[in-house]
Amino acid sequence: MAHSLPRQDLRRWGNSLGVRLPAAVAREAQLHDNQTVELKVVPEGVLIRPVQPRLALAERLAAYQPMPGEPTEAMAWEPLGRELTP
Repeated sequence: MAHSLPRQDLRRWGNSLGVRLPAAVAREAQLHDNQTVELKVVPEGVLIRPVQPRLALAERLAAYQPMPGEPTEAMAWEPLGRELTP
């Protein structure tokens, strides 16, 4: 990682500036076409990093892996008091 690459020129793109990322850089950074990225100014320059998509609740629950011995039910204890009567 951290390869030295040929310099790139900034180009005007509307009122903004743009730079092309060489394919090798995009591959190594695991960036792809139409991916949402975050730009942050850091002391060394500009940091470009992918934004992790927010998962819907159903997706989060589907991906949930309980730790060994962790209860997986909302109420992992026996009914008490009035809960015992139908």
